[in-house]
Amino acid sequence: MAIRVTQKTMYNDMVGQMQKNLAGYMESVQQGSTQKKINRPSDDPAGTYRVLTTRIDLTNTAQYQENVDTAKGWLNLEDSVLSTRVPTVIQDLITLAEQASTGTYDASQRKIMADQARQQFGSLLELANTDFEGKSIFAGHRYDKNAFEEGLALTSWDEDWDKAIREGDQDGKPVYKLEGASAETVIVQFTEDGTLGDETEFRWSNDGGDHWHTEKAKLDADGNVQLAANGVILTVSKDMPVKAAQTVDANGEEVGPGARNGTMLYIRPAAIYQGDDKDPPLDITLMGAPKGLEVEAKGDFGKNLLVRMDEKVDLNTTGQTFKWSYSTDGGSNWVTVTGQTNGDTSLRLPVPGGYVDFDAGGMNGATLTEGMQVMVHPSRADLKFEIMKDTFLSVNAVGKDIFGGYYEGMPALDGDNNLFEVVGAFIGYLEGNNQEGAQRTLAALKVAEKQILSAATAIGGKENRIQTASDVLSFQKLDQQERLSYTEDIDLTELLTKLTRQQLTYQTVLQSSSMIMKLSLANYV
Repeated sequence: MAIRVTQKTMYNDMVGQMQKNLAGYMESVQQGSTQKKINRPSDDPAGTYRVLTTRIDLTNTAQYQENVDTAKGWLNLEDSVLSTRVPTVIQDLITLAEQASTGTYDASQRKIMADQARQQFGSLLELANTDFEGKSIFAGHRYDKNAFEEGLALTSWDEDWDKAIREGDQDGKPVYKLEGASAETVIVQFTEDGTLGDETEFRWSNDGGDHWHTEKAKLDADGNVQLAANGVILTVSKDMPVKAAQTVDANGEEVGPGARNGTMLYIRPAAIYQGDDKDPPLDITLMGAPKGLEVEAKGDFGKNLLVRMDEKVDLNTTGQTFKWSYSTDGGSNWVTVTGQTNGDTSLRLPVPGGYVDFDAGGMNGATLTEGMQVMVHPSRADLKFEIMKDTFLSVNAVGKDIFGGYYEGMPALDGDNNLFEVVGAFIGYLEGNNQEGAQRTLAALKVAEKQILSAATAIGGKENRIQTASDVLSFQKLDQQERLSYTEDIDLTELLTKLTRQQLTYQTVLQSSSMIMKLSLANYV
C-alpha cells in the first residue's frame, strides 16, 4: 500500500535529522573544549561511578602523602637528635670524665669542669625538648609543653640509700622529695650513726666541702623528716638509717667529702619528665558495674575498647555459659562471644590486642550485672599518622624511656641507662671533688650512649618504613591518575576524526535537505 509523503512529513524528518546530527556535533565540541569524555552523569553512568570513586581514592592518597611528609619531618628530626647531636654531647662529657678521673686535677680544676658539665647538661635538656612544628617530639602525647624540666635529685654512695632512691619503699613509692632550687651541688653528711628522726644532726656544704654548716632535722606534719640546706628542703621518710661521716682525720684536720664517707648525699641537678608514658596498667572506666569489682586490662590496644556483659553472670558458679560482647569503634558495632565461668570469683575475657580480667573477690557476692560495660583506654603516648589505609605509624617518642631522668618521683630508667641521672650525678661528683665518682661516670656514660643509639636505631627502622610507604603511595597515585584519565579523558586524535566526520555529515544533511525542500510539481510541468 502506497504512503503519501507530505511536505510537513519531509520537513519534520529533515529537521529531526539535522537536530540529531547537530546534537552529536555539539557534544563532540564540548568534549573538545573540556578534554573530558564524561561531562554529565548521563554521558556514561558506569564511567561516572568509576570517576567519582577514583577521585576519592586520589584525595585519600593525597592525604596519606601529606601524613607521610609530616611523619618524615618528625622522624628525621628525632634521628638527627639521637644519632648525631646527643652522641656528640656524650663524647664531650666522656672527655671531661676522663680528665676528672685522673689524680692530676685538683678540686678547683674539677669545679671548672663542673661548669662545663652543667652546660652540657643544659644542651642535653634542650635536645630532649626539641620540637617539630611547635610540638615536643619526646613528650609522648603531651607534646604541647616541654618533655623535661630541670629540677633536683639525690645521689648517695650509701648502699641502703642508693637502693631506696632507685626502688622506692616497699610499695614502690618515692622515699624522698626535694623542694627549692640550688645553683650548686649541696652535699649532706650526718654526724652520728642511727636512724633519721627529729633533731638528727647533719652538716651541709654548697662549695664542695670547703665550708660546712651544721643543722638539725625537723619533722613535718606527716611525721616525715625534713633537712633544710642552702634553700633546699629535703623531705625523707622517717627511720631511714644513716651512717656518721668522718669529719676529722687522725691529725684532727677536717676531712673533705670523700667518696664513701658515711651516708653522704649529693643534691644535684636532674631532669624531670613532664610527658606521658606507655607504662601499665591501662586506664579502665566502669559503667554500671557493682561496687567492689576490680577490672584490669593487659595487652596492646590501638584504640578504646568496650566490653559489655549481655547476661547476668555469677562468678561463683562453675561452668556457667553466658553472652558478652566487645566493640572497637565506640559501640557502633559489637561482636558477641560466648564465655564460661570457672567458679573462683575471677574471669578472663580475651579481646583484640589482649585480655580483660575481672576480680569479684572484693564484692558482696560475685554477680556481674547484665548491661554493665568496661572501657579500656589505651596508652595516650603515641601520636600516630595514617600513612596508608588502616596503617598507622607512631612518630613521637616517650623521652623518659630514652633519656631517663626522673618521673613521678622515681628514676625513669635503671642504672647507667639513665643518661640524665648519670650526667646529673657527674656534676655532683665534680663539684664535690669526687675522683672515684668521676671514674664511675666514665663507664656509665658509655652505657648510656648505647641506650641512646639503640633508640636511634628504632627511629631508623621507622624511617625505612615511612620511605617504603612514600614509594608505594607514589606508584599508587600514578596508577589512580592513569585509571582516571583512561575513564574520563578524551582521545584527541579520535575526537578530531569524529568531529570532521560529524561536521561533514551535518553539512551533507543541510545541503540535501535544502535541495529536497526546493522540489515542487511545478518543476515537472
